[in-house]
This record gives sequence, structure tokens and C-alpha cells, in this order.
Amino acid sequence: MSETRLILVRHGQTAWNAQGRVQGGGTLDALGRMQASAVATRLVSEPITHVYSSPALRAKQTAKLTAQTKNLGIHQSSLLKDLDYGRFAGAFIEDVQKEAPGLFEQWRDSPETVTFENGENLAALRYRINRFIARMRNRHSGETILAATHDSPIRIAASIALGVSDSEHKQEYLKAPLASITILILKPASIELEIFKETSHLEALHA
Repeated sequence: MSETRLILVRHGQTAWNAQGRVQGGGTLDALGRMQASAVATRLVSEPITHVYSSPALRAKQTAKLTAQTKNLGIHQSSLLKDLDYGRFAGAFIEDVQKEAPGLFEQWRDSPETVTFENGENLAALRYRINRFIARMRNRHSGETILAATHDSPIRIAASIALGVSDSEHKQEYLKAPLASITILILKPASIELEIFKETSHLEALHA
């Protein structure tokens, strides 16, 4: 089995990001659309054969421009969904801090112990991402694949490659900035990080 290159892209900015909400919705705003365009330009020379996306509109919008440059369709995969924050999805972060300070501190300090009410936990997310990685290995050996997703799934994918546990999930070094690019090399028996949360393609937007 040959190596598979998996390019993970976090979606561009949404109004919810700008407003300081817990994720769970939102569509790309003006900056987010420019970020998605910058991603497409950065990836124009990559030999991408298939494009996957989380079902979330913001992820599909981010994937669309790159898919169009490659004349490819987008495969939607529920395995790429963001962590399900349950009843807190879409809430303002400052409101969560007030309403559930113990949970907020637990999520910050011991994220691996948190299961969100009506949502999920990091073990469930890790299971999903491992399934997606296995599927890419089996279906696309020797190919380069693009997957548009979210911060937490990319943190998990990087954690798998780096061999770190979910207790590290909230550490700043794992954070995937908006519209950043992370590339994994999926070998038959291991995973390596080729590029981790690259943002050089966004520099002109923030100059």
C-alpha cells in the first residue's frame, strides 16, 4: 500500500467566530471567503484527486473554491463534523463561563474528561477521525486528498500523528487557526505530519 497525503483545512472565518461563540454553525463572512480563496490559491499545484468536507456549510464553502479549481465534486463526510458541543453549541463563550464555570474550567484543564450534555466527548471524536483516516488509506492509496473540517478534528488528527493524548487537546500548540493547512502522510503503519497549521497563504489578508 502506498502513502496517502491528507490535506486538512480548517474552514474560514464566520460571523460566529468573530462574535466569540462556541462553534456549531455560521457561514463564511467576507474575510472567510477571502481566506477560502487564499487556500485555493495555495493548493493550486497540489495533485488533489478527491475533496471531502464536513457537512457544515462553513466547511463546504471553504472546500468549494479548491474543488472548483480542480474540477472536482465534494464528498460530504459526517466523520469530519466538529466536536458536538450539545446544548452549548452557538452559545457565547462568556455566557458559558457564567452558566457553567465548573464545566468551562474542566474543559480547559482536563478536556478528556468532558462529555457535553446532548453532545459528545473527545474519545468519540478521536474514534471518528481514526475511522476517516482508515477510510482514506483504504480508498485513496497513493493519492492526495483534501478534507475541509474544524479546529477540534484537526487537533485530534495532529494528536494521533504526534502520539499525544486527548488531555493535551486544549493546548495552544495544537490549535488550528482559521483557514490553516495541515498535511498528514498516511503510511501503512504510521502517520507523519508533513505540514502543521500553515498560514503563510493568509499573510496578505492580515497585513
